[in-house]
Amino acid sequence: MKKYTLLILIILFLIGCVAREFIPRNYYILEYYQHSEDKKMKQDEPIDCSVLVQDTDIPRTYSRKQIVVRHFGPKITYSDNDIWAVKLQNIIPNLITKRLNRYNLFTRVQREFLDEHPKYVISSKINNIELFKSEYLMQARLNISFSFSESDEGTLLVRHSVDREKKLLDENVETFVQTINDILLTETDNFIQKILNHFEGIKPEEITKDKAKISDISLVEIEKQEEISGMGLLLLPAITRTGDEPYYKIYDKLGEEVSGKMGEAIPLSAGEYSIKYGSGSESQKMNKGNIEIVPRYKKIVEPDWGCLTVDIIDENRNFVKMQYELFQGKTGASYGTEFTKEEGVGEHQKIWILEPGRYKITINNEPFNTYQDFTTVYVEKGEYQEIMLVVGTGDDGNPTNLVGAGVLEEEELLASEQKLKFSSAIHGNVNFSSNKESEEGDYQTTLTLNSQFDNKLIYDEFPFHYTLKNLVEVGITKEADDFFGDMKISSDDFDLKNTLIYYFIKDLGIYTRVDLNSHLFPENEYLDDDTTKYKKIDIEGNLVNSDTTKLVDEIQVKKSFFPLTLKEGLGINYRILNYAKANLNLRAGFGLQQVFNNDVYKYDKPDEYDYKIYLEEESIYTKGTEVSLIGTFQLPFNLTYTLDADFLFPFEKDESITMEWENIFNLRLFKFISINYKLKLKLTEDEQFVSKDHTLFLRATYFLR
Repeated sequence: MKKYTLLILIILFLIGCVAREFIPRNYYILEYYQHSEDKKMKQDEPIDCSVLVQDTDIPRTYSRKQIVVRHFGPKITYSDNDIWAVKLQNIIPNLITKRLNRYNLFTRVQREFLDEHPKYVISSKINNIELFKSEYLMQARLNISFSFSESDEGTLLVRHSVDREKKLLDENVETFVQTINDILLTETDNFIQKILNHFEGIKPEEITKDKAKISDISLVEIEKQEEISGMGLLLLPAITRTGDEPYYKIYDKLGEEVSGKMGEAIPLSAGEYSIKYGSGSESQKMNKGNIEIVPRYKKIVEPDWGCLTVDIIDENRNFVKMQYELFQGKTGASYGTEFTKEEGVGEHQKIWILEPGRYKITINNEPFNTYQDFTTVYVEKGEYQEIMLVVGTGDDGNPTNLVGAGVLEEEELLASEQKLKFSSAIHGNVNFSSNKESEEGDYQTTLTLNSQFDNKLIYDEFPFHYTLKNLVEVGITKEADDFFGDMKISSDDFDLKNTLIYYFIKDLGIYTRVDLNSHLFPENEYLDDDTTKYKKIDIEGNLVNSDTTKLVDEIQVKKSFFPLTLKEGLGINYRILNYAKANLNLRAGFGLQQVFNNDVYKYDKPDEYDYKIYLEEESIYTKGTEVSLIGTFQLPFNLTYTLDADFLFPFEKDESITMEWENIFNLRLFKFISINYKLKLKLTEDEQFVSKDHTLFLRATYFLR
């Protein structure tokens, strides 16, 4: 048993060793950059003295190999995967020594002396060297002090202390290391300048001349050759910290062009370049020249631009795909039009790269000098501005006018991130209707007070799109020729539509639907005063009810919930138009339709009898090819047009084609008041006449959600 236990422990140990080998580790160095030298500080003749550069003093917190990460507070951590490949207490004085020798400041500058006693000593101390890191910001911090003293007396002659913090323009640790490297060399120059100021009273001719410096002319030539033959990197930082920022153009001295993407470092041969970047036309883009690429060095261009993104939501916090236009605030020059991104289909948001300044945004094709449907925004240098436009919606849920704009916090947009969205509204209508049911008949005109309870539930996450629409409508009517008579229930309708679409590409998918149409209350037919007799006969020819002995003024011809119409379909859905102001879907596939006519009676009009006969209608079961056209269009002058055309072509030749075509025009007068006109066309069973149902509403709407 012990043998197996030992074997298991050995296997576990080996697995642990192998696993540790796969942990990625990155090692970083500090190095000397000749291109950062200040040529004005180079001395023709050195000061005749020797200088010892001591090891850098580093506190225990920062003397470890791991890079220190500060979390904007008392908390620090050590990065296990980002390691210094050099000892900081050695590399920093080495860089100082090389800088002093390159500037020819003293006759001898060394890290140690064995044959003589140096006159001066340079010491340095690091107080902090750390990477500031948070969710929104990364910074490099270097707190260092330099001192120049006499070696014998220990008298301090020059002191230079600095605590520098610099914002990092990307999240790479190598950018942090390079930034520390740049700060260190820059502050070394500042320290050297103070030393020169200390010796500035000594005249050049009084300085003891010495032999040429160790690095002779031939060595300098080799170094210059290296500078012009290597490769460096150019980075225009992505201010938004996303991969969606646009491309820019890079030009060398010969005018050759290459493209770079903001946020991605691009390798270039050493030399000078110019860049063109920004949004808008070529004349509106920004230019920057004299960008020097140095071998083995990443040139980070300090942003002199800002970024802007535009989102549009409705008052229910649902994202809306809608077109807007961006103008320069002073000149009125247009930067172009753009659609906001559509949630759930993988579209990328437009990121505008702009010069700092004020800009104007309009919707609904409004021009620059408009006083409606606009907002302004100020873009600052190096900053990312996210502007949110809020638009109103019409009765059909489509966007209308701008009702607000500004910067919203993330928690205010939680509803926008929900894939399942529900809205509900109550419509109150004053209705004037006129319809003609037959070719021979006259128009019947009525005045109706009508209310509608309108609900929508939408689930939208590509590739699935599910829509549930429910409309409950109840109206009370007076006949126009009997205005002071009794009120009667008319406009009784219950409509439920369910559609599920699976998009296998952006605009093409498979749909399935189940629709239901019915009514809530029994329906009566109101008779003339001279009617004395009637009979109701069911589908089997049996007498159901009759009254031939007294006057009656109404007969129940439909009971609650019947006729009940069901429609089912399965086929292909093609999204012809998918814009904020124009949406059109074409569907075609296999369709089923059932009309259940339980206790539904229709007047037969026999001439040979002195009483009315009502026959029970047969239930209808039809299958065939269905074609549907569903669309919504935003027209000028706050006018919206909605169409829902539904055709069923039966497989059986003796069955009639079914057509229902609903056209709705809505004219918004005020925020909650609109005029609604509906024209419903329906093909009669004998396919010889198209019935027309006209309805005109003055509608008041209250949104429950």
